[in-house]
Amino acid sequence: MINITCPICLDNKTNLNPVIFTVKTNSGDLYQIRECQNCKHIYTYFDHEVDIASYYDEKDYVVKDTKETIFFKIQKLEYNIVIDKIKKYNSLPATLLDFGSGKGLFLHFAKNKGYDVKGIESSLPRAKYAQKHFDLDINTDYYANGNVFGKKFDVLTLFHVLEHIHLSDNLLENLISNNLKTNGLLVVEVPNFSSWQSKWVGNRWLHLDVPRHISHFTPLSLKNLLSKSGCVVQSESYFSFHLGIVGMAQTILSWFGYKGFLIADLKRKKTMSLMLGLAFTLPFAVILESLAATFKKGGVIRYYAVNKGLS
Repeated sequence: MINITCPICLDNKTNLNPVIFTVKTNSGDLYQIRECQNCKHIYTYFDHEVDIASYYDEKDYVVKDTKETIFFKIQKLEYNIVIDKIKKYNSLPATLLDFGSGKGLFLHFAKNKGYDVKGIESSLPRAKYAQKHFDLDINTDYYANGNVFGKKFDVLTLFHVLEHIHLSDNLLENLISNNLKTNGLLVVEVPNFSSWQSKWVGNRWLHLDVPRHISHFTPLSLKNLLSKSGCVVQSESYFSFHLGIVGMAQTILSWFGYKGFLIADLKRKKTMSLMLGLAFTLPFAVILESLAATFKKGGVIRYYAVNKGLS
């Protein structure tokens, strides 16, 4: 895989687009973060061939059973807040489709709250985990177009999916128009490139995560994308107990010389120095991220939008 076009407007005059900064990975590969001059979207540019599938098989993305961990409890807290918010728009009974459902955590919690749930996940290890541990119905085909489960859903959710995929062939429009009911609710969450943590550390920001993340959204670029797909944003949030605070914690640690990837390091090598540093950092991370979110500068963007259909 190479990525030399803007993932949103597909403009291919990328050699003319200004470079915001360059990111060097641990393997020594260089990736440019560019701004599309046509639509102003921020994206990852690389003209060398990358085996992108291998980046999802590496240790950072290895599927582990986390049900007994603090991360699971934090995600349960956060997802239940989201589900309660969804209920304000779609009272039960209601159907819910999660695109890029991963290990099925969100679907598991939504199912427990009374939703009739389905998932789409092309990663077989993640899909199998969801099926085995939570008894979920997961479609594992790579989605390009069409209706997946033979019906349209009341709610469609995408948590940290859009930053990973190239939206060629009207993928998002196809997904929404073919699988979400008119006036159904769309919930989308992505990292916020306009966040304080992003601005404070630049090319060392946790959520750049190149080359897995090929898009880097701002509130404006995400809102424009949803509008072009026929959706009208109803409410928004910029705070995440999980990814927002972890991102801010890594930001603070990086000021003191930390160069790792905090999520992965917490999974596989919890050194004494890292845990002490995190214990010192965490209270400041919570305060700063909470303050950032009030100014719409938190580490994530979460939009709740209604599908009005394409005219």
